[in-house]
Amino acid sequence: MFEKFIIEQNSHWQKGALEAGFFREEMKGLVKYTNIRQIIALVGIRRCGKSTIVKQLINFLLAEKKINPKNILFLNLEAPQLNQFREDPNNLQNLFDEYLSLVDPKGKVYIFLDEVQFFSNWQVFVKSLYEKGKVKFFITGSNSRLLSAEMATLLSGRSITKKIYPFNFQEIAKLSKLEMADRIEILSNENKLKKVFGEYLKNGGFPEVVLEKKQKMKEEILINYYKNILYQDIIPRFEVKKTKEIEKLLLYLISNIGRSYSYNSLAKFLKMNDKTVKEYIGFFEESFLLFEISNYQYSLKKQENYPKKVYTADNGFISAVSFSFSENSGSFLENVVFLELLAGGKEIYYHLGKQECDFVIKEKNRIVEAMQVCYNMDEKNRKREVKGLLEALEKYKLKGGLILTYNQEEEFVEAGKTIKLMPVWKWLLLGK
Repeated sequence: MFEKFIIEQNSHWQKGALEAGFFREEMKGLVKYTNIRQIIALVGIRRCGKSTIVKQLINFLLAEKKINPKNILFLNLEAPQLNQFREDPNNLQNLFDEYLSLVDPKGKVYIFLDEVQFFSNWQVFVKSLYEKGKVKFFITGSNSRLLSAEMATLLSGRSITKKIYPFNFQEIAKLSKLEMADRIEILSNENKLKKVFGEYLKNGGFPEVVLEKKQKMKEEILINYYKNILYQDIIPRFEVKKTKEIEKLLLYLISNIGRSYSYNSLAKFLKMNDKTVKEYIGFFEESFLLFEISNYQYSLKKQENYPKKVYTADNGFISAVSFSFSENSGSFLENVVFLELLAGGKEIYYHLGKQECDFVIKEKNRIVEAMQVCYNMDEKNRKREVKGLLEALEKYKLKGGLILTYNQEEEFVEAGKTIKLMPVWKWLLLGK
């Protein structure tokens, strides 16, 4: 029943190495996991490059580990050919049994299940086969439920989860053939890097968008991604009935990146129920489309009562569906900084007292870093930006902080605190 589908999915059996595109930085850390028994889960928003990384892992197994090609099984569980079979996890076993009868592999088998969340109760099949041994699983998914307590319970001690994101600025600069081996090369290529950064700021880092040459086509791809995530993933997956409401909420949030809100204020403005607003934002987060952060408070109960802020998985969405770049330039810059912190595994909050500071970073039980993001600091906003940062530095007993800008650089001391202004592009490549 599945033989033709399985053969089509596994071209490496006959052709060897797969077309796998640009070598992702994540691969450096992932190859070591080919030697351990645990299930490796790669999770992230749709089209961020998970499938490419899977192909690169398959190529690594073929070239470096010298694994027999037929001992590697790849299955894209999102494929339309499987639509009618997804409700019964026994069909995953059927797929595997037909694979065994097709190739009769000897020794350890490596199984790659792409977009695994499309099959109900996939965990049952994975756990069952894992327990029998001689199988190594790599799974991918675009739903954060792969990180959920349910999976942690069922696959406890058996899995390691790695988050995958669209290309970052460093990867895009490498794709542009810019040399960045050291600080001298980075600073020598400043003008070229700033040009590439301007494109990244507007178009984001989805691989297909980055590799596309025509701006109009980039925009069409981004709009298509946005619609697919909303109308093919979120609305049917969570059985949303009031589609106009969820459309309106998502558009509002992406058009207001980095601006604070409460569920109640959103509900009143959009004429919705506040519980529904909170539920829908949860759906956006589960699909890795949006990320919500809180005002940092020592009491979790107090923290829940303060306004939230939201950021999106890729700047391209801001360009594709919200206001123009010039009107929203600060949001673009702030979102890039957020994404860098997120990919670095930081625990991110914002500070709100008498003044506001865009990001404060928590490690263990205390805030260790504070930063503002300001597209251009001038006479009108300088006092506000500095006061917000100083208030955070004082409250969390920090010696200095950072103001990230589009193209300004400076260092000064204010109220005994050292404040550095730094262009975001340089911070992304050189850090502090």
